[in-house]
Amino acid sequence: MPTCIKGLWTEGYVFDIYVTSSEFCYNDVFGNPHFDNKYSSIGKLLHDMKYRGNYDNGNSIADICSGFLRDWIKDLNIDIILPVPPTQKRIIQPMFLIAEALSSCLNIPYCTDVLVKISEVPAKSMVKESKNLSGTIIQTKPAKRKCNVLLVDDVYDTGSTANECTSVLRSDPLINNVYYFALVHTRTADIPEVIV
Repeated sequence: MPTCIKGLWTEGYVFDIYVTSSEFCYNDVFGNPHFDNKYSSIGKLLHDMKYRGNYDNGNSIADICSGFLRDWIKDLNIDIILPVPPTQKRIIQPMFLIAEALSSCLNIPYCTDVLVKISEVPAKSMVKESKNLSGTIIQTKPAKRKCNVLLVDDVYDTGSTANECTSVLRSDPLINNVYYFALVHTRTADIPEVIV
């Protein structure tokens, strides 16, 4: 169920948990641990999209969360959907496909090249207590008129990347509000117990 999350954004929600349970199986010959992970419905679609090349899952993901999104944003006057920029270079970017699918469902334009991550260090590999992403994300295109933005993300953990994206967007004088939506959160994310 969608849960409200706090950050630099005007208002934000995460839709569901990513992994519902994880059981250690074994260490491989290089000492890497392997787990038997169980996923939420949307978590499984996202995992298979990112790591198994099931790129058509973007439409299914959008279908699952579009009802909630329509209700939430109906009075927010969202002008554009912007995906959180990916760190990993891929020929096909799953988050861009999801933004496109959400754009189609919600009838709101999207753009994939407004925010760009200029650091190749993944936020998830940084020490949680000392993450500093300041200066790692830039805005390549300024807004041309007053607007409200829906920032969409795949996985919410500490919120560091989302907060940096929001901070960059808020520095644009023509961007009024930034709303944040993540598909899933990690099991270790600081998520309040209250759901909506």
